[in-house]
Amino acid sequence: MVQLQSWETNLAPIALEVKDTSIEDLVTKLCPPGTLEHQKVKAIFNWVCHNIEYDLEAIKNTELISTDPAEIFKRRKGVCCGYSCLFEEMCRVAGLECVQISGGCGENKIKGKSLHSWNAVRINKEWKLLDPTWAAGYVNSDRTKFFFEYDEKYFLTDPKVFIEDHFPDDSKWTLLPETNQVARGA
Repeated sequence: MVQLQSWETNLAPIALEVKDTSIEDLVTKLCPPGTLEHQKVKAIFNWVCHNIEYDLEAIKNTELISTDPAEIFKRRKGVCCGYSCLFEEMCRVAGLECVQISGGCGENKIKGKSLHSWNAVRINKEWKLLDPTWAAGYVNSDRTKFFFEYDEKYFLTDPKVFIEDHFPDDSKWTLLPETNQVARGA
């Protein structure tokens, strides 16, 4: 069994030595045999949040938005759908069940107006919510600079807290007991 503290300490050097390899090579290094599900999720989430920059050019020109995990990995840039697609693909490679969720966020609470995407991942048969985009950092008010500033709040967030600023198009992904079957392992 991998010790969590030593595993987290060793994550940074591994992430630094992985530069121009493939998603598969990276996941193999981040999640060696014996890594527990929650450790895999944490390693992948941390890597995405610390290595993918928000793509400011794609905000200005939506034709530049990519949902191709390989492209996001290579360029090290993406918007929310890029972050969530890359996270989902890395989880798939690690043998984890993960989905991308679309919906409103922040002030945009209009159902069916998907302006954001994030993920749910299944750990020990239970779905958990996370948002690698919002956890990675923030864009300044005039949208000219991205600041890496990791925020643990968006990692495996309690659904009651997550719903305060994330509004999935499909209400089952609130993971609140009164709205879905997914949270109960269905």
